[in-house]
Amino acid sequence: MGQGIGVRRAGRRDAAAIAALVGEAAGAQFTVSEAEVLEWLFSKGLVVAADAEALLGVTAWQAENLVAVTDVFALSPQFPTRAGTALLDYIEAEANTLMCEANIVLLPAWAAPEVRPLLRRRGYEAQELKKLHRIWREVLSEFEIKGLDLMVKRLRERMVMVPL
Repeated sequence: MGQGIGVRRAGRRDAAAIAALVGEAAGAQFTVSEAEVLEWLFSKGLVVAADAEALLGVTAWQAENLVAVTDVFALSPQFPTRAGTALLDYIEAEANTLMCEANIVLLPAWAAPEVRPLLRRRGYEAQELKKLHRIWREVLSEFEIKGLDLMVKRLRERMVMVPL
C-alpha cells in the first residue's frame, strides 16, 4: 500500500470511506457521518488522496474573496506526509488558478502530529485571527474557528487590489 498516490475529486461512493478515514485520523476524538460527508461534497471542494487500495487523505476547501480556506484536512496514519503533500499540491494549484492570495488551513486539536510540521515545511505559518488582513478575517467569519489553529500560506506576494 502507498505506492502511486493520486488525488481526485471525491464522489458519493467515497462517503463511507471518508467518514472512516476522518475517524481514524482523529483517533476517535472526532467523528463524521456519511450524511455530513455528503454535505461537504455538495458545499465545498472535497478531494481525496488514494492509492490502488485505500483512501489515504481527504480535504475540503473553498475559495472566497481570493482566499482559499481548507477546513478539513485528515490524513491516514500510514502515509500522512505523502498523502498530505499530494493534497496540498492539488489545493495550492487550484487556488492559484483562482488567483487566491492565500490558503488558510483550519486545524483542530485532533490533527495528526505530523500535520503541523508538514505544513511548516510547505511554507505555512501559525497566525492569530486578529493579525490577518481584514478581508481574510471577513472570509473566516463564515467558519466556526473557535479552538482551531490557523495555518496560513501566502500564495501571492502582493494582494490583488483591483477587480479581476
